[in-house]
Amino acid sequence: MKNFTILFVFIFGYSLAQTPTNYLEVSAANSKIYTTTEDTRDTDPDIDGNNPQDVLDTYTTLGDFNAAVANCDDTNLVSEDFANGPVGITDCGITVSAAGDGCFTAGELEAGFTVEASNGTSVVNIPPGQIGNTDSLIGAITFAEFTIINFSPDVYAVAMDIWENNDPTTDVRVFGAGGALIESFNVNTPVNVQTFFGVIADEPITKIELEGFNGSGELFGNFLYGADCMNLSIDENVRDLVRIFPNPASDNLFINIPARISINDVKIYDIIGKSIHVNTVNNQVNIGELGSGLYFINIDTSHGIVTKRFMKK
Repeated sequence: MKNFTILFVFIFGYSLAQTPTNYLEVSAANSKIYTTTEDTRDTDPDIDGNNPQDVLDTYTTLGDFNAAVANCDDTNLVSEDFANGPVGITDCGITVSAAGDGCFTAGELEAGFTVEASNGTSVVNIPPGQIGNTDSLIGAITFAEFTIINFSPDVYAVAMDIWENNDPTTDVRVFGAGGALIESFNVNTPVNVQTFFGVIADEPITKIELEGFNGSGELFGNFLYGADCMNLSIDENVRDLVRIFPNPASDNLFINIPARISINDVKIYDIIGKSIHVNTVNNQVNIGELGSGLYFINIDTSHGIVTKRFMKK
């Protein structure tokens, strides 16, 4: 029994010791097993949004993303594929940019962005085929850290392929002026597959953070950024920009609206069209006195009138 216990502890400890914690520990054997010329990109991920504010839309295919950018005032996008990096998995240092780093010489990358990892840790470059990837990928070298992409000047449209090492969900956080969080998304990113994700905002994007769930080890590639979509069909999109929550609601209904759109008036109607007086203060509508059932809220804004349905518990 003692021999069995010692053997079990040895095997268990050995297996833990062999679990990679960063991309430099990925073995050559694994590289050979997963190397492929097959296109491993997933172009239809599921996306759940959190804290909705000013993001106009997200995209799961490059075609839809490009079609949406075509409606922006400035449609120019910069493309960076990180194709000229080292031939093997390489520690690039704490920052990757057009200024030069441990993987790319000065001027080799497009200008306008920097890539970093959280807590001042290193960024890794992984050329095609090293871990089963079709294209070059870059991101935080340590699985426990997350990837940070800073933009200068600001951009309005960003797209990329996302790669996850061992958990099929990526938290994508989009930041605006002053570092304020615009919106975050939980993107379904199947393990060991390049998954397309695109986002367009009608306010400047200053930074994007990518973080794989459970220390998965997120990477990105086939990077697109730029455009000016500040005035992207704002009147046509006002219905999507104005949101109400929670729904169903019990006592208060909150109106979430971009800062530059103002509310002129709010009215509530029952299902037969009867107007019901409610108090609205700071985009918070008191519905506590309403009976249970279906209602309509009519929100008169500076960019048009929005009507939405909600349930009163």
